[in-house]
Amino acid sequence: MSVSEMTLHALRKYSSCEIADALLKLGQRPWGGYVPDIDMWSPQRCSGDTRIVGPAFTVKLVEKENKTAPSLAQHFVDLATENSVIVVSAPSDVKNACWGGLMSAGAKARQVQGAVIDGRVRDLAEHRSMGFPVFAKSHSILPQNAFVRASETQIPVTLSGSPVVIHPGDIMVADMDGVVCIPVDLVDGVISSCEKYTAIDEQCMKDIQQGFGVQETFKKYRG
Repeated sequence: MSVSEMTLHALRKYSSCEIADALLKLGQRPWGGYVPDIDMWSPQRCSGDTRIVGPAFTVKLVEKENKTAPSLAQHFVDLATENSVIVVSAPSDVKNACWGGLMSAGAKARQVQGAVIDGRVRDLAEHRSMGFPVFAKSHSILPQNAFVRASETQIPVTLSGSPVVIHPGDIMVADMDGVVCIPVDLVDGVISSCEKYTAIDEQCMKDIQQGFGVQETFKKYRG
């Protein structure tokens, strides 16, 4: 099941925080699709108005010494689809980078929207000079190919520290606040919830800025 460009455009109006709120209201427990501990490193460090919204193109990395896991005949970046968000699952606690500047160059050339890396990233200046959005757990100076290798693409992945299973085609939203995954069948419900509750929060903000108490304002508009 694919999501139309019109629907993706509607989602782009809402922050990762607003979308996580909506997913919690829709029963996505315990974390409302939130993928923790992954922050924006490019085009800026956790600032600016960058927001990527698109279907997940999932990649699983394994340790280089792993001889039993499958191997890819092509580099995973070359397999990524236009307008997707590359989501990379890496072995836990690896100290090397799992994404570098040449990968951003290849992904940008393929019109990929950005990368979400369950691991470290390097070549920060290169990503930023390209304006390519990269979200990762941390950074490193060590290369990928000396420590890990790509094993599979377009399979369900679970990123470390999160109960959220990301399926190929799930909608990823990432911005300066963080990363959230929306199951395809909940996209329309998320948009409806965001429309309703962002309007309520906008009214709350107006009243609070005018000096009304937070508690009374919440009671008035949130019930």
